[in-house]
This record gives sequence, C-alpha cells and structure tokens, in this order.
Amino acid sequence: MSRRHSRPSARPARILELYGQDLRWTAADRGLHLDADTAERLHDEGFTMATVRVGLWRTKRVSINRWAQQGSSRR
Repeated sequence: MSRRHSRPSARPARILELYGQDLRWTAADRGLHLDADTAERLHDEGFTMATVRVGLWRTKRVSINRWAQQGSSRR
C-alpha cells in the first residue's frame, strides 16, 4: 500500500502562536487553522503575524496581513 502524501496547499496550516498589538507572542486557540477567512478575522482583531506548523518538526512565521490580502483578491 502506498503512503499518502499531503500537500500544504491541500489543507490550511495550523496556527501555534499569534503576534498582536500588545507586541508579544501569545498561544493560539487549539485547532485554529490559517485560511483566508481566519486571516481576515485575526487581522480585524489586531493580529499581524502568526507562527504556523508547516511540517512534523518545522514551523514558519507568516504575515496575517498578506494572507488576508490574498484571500480578498481571490474572491
């Protein structure tokens, strides 16, 4: 049986931490995934950056502003 590979574009990345107006990193709610709607909502709440899980052992810091802009341009 072949192993099923998941593509990062197939499912949204899981958010681990959020960076906001209080200028510090805070833990995100469990089960929060970064997609266009979530990015737009977080941007409206004042968050600017997120640490997301991109692999089993890898994380990446991304701009929520860019995610929100990408989501609004696709609509």
